[in-house]
Amino acid sequence: MIARFAIAMLGLGLSAPALAGSDPVPLAPERWVSSYWPHCLYHGCGGEGTVRFAVTVSPQGRITACTILESSGDSHLDREACELVTRRGRFNPARDDDGEPVEGRWESRITWKVPDAPPESESPAG
Repeated sequence: MIARFAIAMLGLGLSAPALAGSDPVPLAPERWVSSYWPHCLYHGCGGEGTVRFAVTVSPQGRITACTILESSGDSHLDREACELVTRRGRFNPARDDDGEPVEGRWESRITWKVPDAPPESESPAG
């Protein structure tokens, strides 16, 4: 049986004050992380926790760097969070005071959680 995992993501836009007049805006972040790390799914890492991270967003809206700010306690989950967000994340870039796209910073967190297993069905007594 393959376990299913719940993932929650909360975004906090934080721009570097000297660089941007507005924060980068994430585009569909709910699609960036849709499943538990595949290796753990099949080999049972069993890790849970919340990883807090920050990304640097280019003027083109692409992520150029990801930094773990607070570990989930599982290095595999931390690494996977940054890898998925960096690969899938897209943004409307931060803007300077003149409305021009500039580099910005965005912080968020991902909570990796193994949900309770569904109750096993019982066979009728024979």
